[in-house]
Amino acid sequence: MNKLEENYLKIPTIETERLILNYPLMNDFKNLEVFLKSERSKFLGGPYNSFSAWNDYMANIGHWSLYGYGLWSLRIKENNKYIGRVGIIKPAMFNEPDLAWHVFEAHEGQGYAYEAAIAVKEYAINNFKFSSLASHIIEGNKNSISLAERVGFKIKKEEVINNKNFIIYFHI
Repeated sequence: MNKLEENYLKIPTIETERLILNYPLMNDFKNLEVFLKSERSKFLGGPYNSFSAWNDYMANIGHWSLYGYGLWSLRIKENNKYIGRVGIIKPAMFNEPDLAWHVFEAHEGQGYAYEAAIAVKEYAINNFKFSSLASHIIEGNKNSISLAERVGFKIKKEEVINNKNFIIYFHI
C-alpha cells in the first residue's frame, strides 16, 4: 500500500478558481526531479542530482509529518496536471516559516504561482497562527521577488544564510 495515495498525513486540500493544492503523490517525484535537476532550480540550491532531488521530495513529506505544514502539490483543476509546489517550509536555518513556491517552466507566467501563494497565505494565517510568515528569496531571483511583492509581503531585510544573500519579505 502506498501511504501517500491514502493521504495518511491528512494534508488539507485547498482549491482556487483554477487550481487544486493537495498532498504529494509518488508520481509527482518524476516531474519534480526533472525540475530540480535543471538550471531552473538554481534559486533553490540546484541543480540537484537524483539523490538530492529525492531528499528534497522526502524532506517535504517530513515537514508535513513534523510541523503539520509543508509544500502542497500544485495541480490544474481542469486536468489534475502536477505543475509545481507552493506551501510553507521551515528549514533549520530560517528564523520564521517561509511561504515558498516553484512552478514548472511550461506553466510559469500564467498566474498559477500567484493564485496558489495567495490561497496558501490566507490558509496559513487562518489555520497555523504563525507569529511571523516570510518569503526568503535568494538575491537575483527577480520573478520570486516580484511575486512576493504582488502577494503583499511588504517589510524586507537582507540576510546572509549559508553563504547566500537572501532578501526576506515579511507578511506577519
